[in-house]
Amino acid sequence: MIKRSIPHHEIKINNPSFETSAIKIERPNNSTITVISAYRPPRKPLLPQDLHQLFRNQNYVLVAGDLNAKHVSWSPNTQQNVAGHVIRRFCDSTGFPLSAPLEPTHFHKSLNNTVIDMAISKGMTITEVSSIPELSSDHNPVLFEVSLDNFTSPALSTYAFPNWSKFQTILTNTLPGNPKISNTDDIDNAIQNFNSTFKNAFNNSSIFKTINKPISCIPSVIRDKIKIKNRLRKDWQDTKYPPYKTQLNKLQKEIKNELKNFHRAQWDKKLSEASPDDDSLYKIVKHHSLIKIVPSISLLSLAPWAYTIVLRTKLICLPIIWRAPSKKILNHMMTTSLSVLKKK
Repeated sequence: MIKRSIPHHEIKINNPSFETSAIKIERPNNSTITVISAYRPPRKPLLPQDLHQLFRNQNYVLVAGDLNAKHVSWSPNTQQNVAGHVIRRFCDSTGFPLSAPLEPTHFHKSLNNTVIDMAISKGMTITEVSSIPELSSDHNPVLFEVSLDNFTSPALSTYAFPNWSKFQTILTNTLPGNPKISNTDDIDNAIQNFNSTFKNAFNNSSIFKTINKPISCIPSVIRDKIKIKNRLRKDWQDTKYPPYKTQLNKLQKEIKNELKNFHRAQWDKKLSEASPDDDSLYKIVKHHSLIKIVPSISLLSLAPWAYTIVLRTKLICLPIIWRAPSKKILNHMMTTSLSVLKKK
């Protein structure tokens, strides 16, 4: 799995020695990163040229997985095999670092436990490797932590702005018509080709921008209720059991009221901390200056139904906000209006 915010696409690698699943991670103004999950069946021979194929003509590559390779350099208490010697010679000749956990990754009932899960990297440094005993299996999952030079993780606030005309042109030129399908392998290949072409066309026709938005930290109590609500909704959709629907409706109302009170408290706090000295008061008015005021109605007659002080203040100050000669004068008007309204 990979985060949606990270631009990437799947690639297909045909390699006689390995069963692979691979992706390329796109980096603006930098070389792509190829991540390959590899598996070598125990009885399949490992050829040196197949290892070279995985790394050829690429600057950043990470190959990790169950390679069924045994060597004393990464698994001291084990009987070495041919694949282990091939990988050891490959890494020594190329200078590519090999990383493996200190703890065993494969457990036997009668034989010694071994390390057969490892990673070979190019253009990057694996800073930490851990064998994690969290599955009821004879294999442990392995965690690799990687460090890249000049790499910054894409922000969660990164948005894509596609040029759909360009997208359509790229897709038309790169994707052939209906593929010839004669067996299930052809279907799988056609699906992989379409997905890869689609993602490439989207990335090449899009402009990615980072839009920073203020983060609203919803309290954990409300977040927990939202999780329960989502589970209830799923249960209701699956079973149509009436009590689930009743609980769901009740919980939705509670969450709605709690969110409303939370956001109102946040707004009141922001308003109480506003000051003309640092332009925060001016920014509040400018940010909320989209409220349309009807000129024919008295502003003072509108003020009583305004449920917050700031709205009443805006009703008074907005008609002259565009004529205010400076922030200083506008802040003074806002402060005066707030003082008057707070006394009422």
